[in-house]
Amino acid sequence: MIPTLIEIPKDTAGDHVAADELLIVLGRPGSEQSPWVRALIERAAPSLSRRTHYLRSDAGFLRPDGRSPYAVLTWQKDGVSALERRWVAAKMAASLATQFNLKKLAFYLEPGSGLAELAIVEDFWTRKMTPRYERSELESFRILTSEGEALRSADPHWQVRWQRQLGFRRWVNENPDELTSIAIGERLEEFCRRHGCEFNSFGREGLTKLGMNLLLAVGQASDLSPSRFFLATHRVVPGSKPLLLVGKGITFDTGGINLKPHESHVNCMKNDMGGAGLMANLFMGLIESGYDGPLALAIPACENLIGERAMKPGAIIRSYAGKDVIIEHTDAEGRLILADAINYSQKALQPAQTLVAATLTTASLRQFTNFFTAVHFAPPSCQLSLARSGQETGEEFTFWGEFLPFRQGNISKAADLTNMGRMPDAANIGGGSNVAAHFLKEFAITPMVHFDIFASTWNWSGDYPGAHYGATGAPFNALFRSLRHDIDAWIP
Repeated sequence: MIPTLIEIPKDTAGDHVAADELLIVLGRPGSEQSPWVRALIERAAPSLSRRTHYLRSDAGFLRPDGRSPYAVLTWQKDGVSALERRWVAAKMAASLATQFNLKKLAFYLEPGSGLAELAIVEDFWTRKMTPRYERSELESFRILTSEGEALRSADPHWQVRWQRQLGFRRWVNENPDELTSIAIGERLEEFCRRHGCEFNSFGREGLTKLGMNLLLAVGQASDLSPSRFFLATHRVVPGSKPLLLVGKGITFDTGGINLKPHESHVNCMKNDMGGAGLMANLFMGLIESGYDGPLALAIPACENLIGERAMKPGAIIRSYAGKDVIIEHTDAEGRLILADAINYSQKALQPAQTLVAATLTTASLRQFTNFFTAVHFAPPSCQLSLARSGQETGEEFTFWGEFLPFRQGNISKAADLTNMGRMPDAANIGGGSNVAAHFLKEFAITPMVHFDIFASTWNWSGDYPGAHYGATGAPFNALFRSLRHDIDAWIP
């Protein structure tokens, strides 16, 4: 279930609110409030009013009997990012939840509200969902607006986007013994069957024949979630040069023989298939919303376990591309399975652009914090499109290009490449996300943009807006909007 969008005459929201329903009035920064909203502010009870940073709440009751509570939210600062406003609004949401312990919410979006305000409304909804994002603790949630047509025009695929963003969150938070590599394949195959997409699945025997030895090595200790490779295509014919989506599908990561300590977040490593969750739900959402270009999805999947068959440090493994990789650390496994998947898929499909998503490096959390998604190798047109979409949806990105010292960090004397690339000496404390991205680029033969989503896709800080435990949903909304409404920025 997702909230309903209801169009009403301007300034009549009070006539549409139940006695046991909290009405929240929200507008965009700098916009002029209507006389009806100003009247609500004037009649508000000072004892109920709150201020969180630069967001003020004037609260009161629409009815004399103390029922139909309301809160008018007013921004007292303009010119800040949409993500920061989401964060401030999330703090206010927690305060309002303490004040008004109600199970029914109605939002009135003032005239002139846009996607950034809609993102804040969505946060109020998702923060009240169960940890697996299967249902809401709220009994009802309605969005009232006098500009429904304008909002629908600004976000015409709103329901698909929201459903698939929730699907992404569910995948990330799902138990790893349920969302195995086999389960991922079953879900993708079922979707492809229903939507007329071609689907191919490769098990251990098929991967061995292909020579995808890096993917095989990482998953060789697991029978529950063994090495698998899935390739789904939509309207792809020879020479069509599709958009290719590639997602890392490590369904659980112990670190392998180089076992993760608690400080390396082993208790959160069911999220290590976040790249697969993002790209699979993006693929499905694009098709469901009517995207008519050639599109492909590649998912390498397995789990990285310990055991007598586990990948060994010091092993030298020949990749599908023919490059030898020395395994210096078994917890740098994501780049290995992606390397085989990228090279195979690009050779097979000759895509116009490849987007790779992975919870690739813990270093990205140290480098970019919980709130930014690192984007590597994006052309200027893609950067502009993502930045614009991020400002509309309240998601942030940091952009990085090619840099020879990062590439050199992956060179090994023992093999062509090492899976434990690093910067020299004390510089090793930073740059981990960049070095890992350059490892992936060694296997790309056509253009590639890499998203390191380790930092942004999980609620490490505990206060990512619209999230409680686990998945944040980032960067789904901005990426979906950019691809759905600005595809020429990605595929000239």
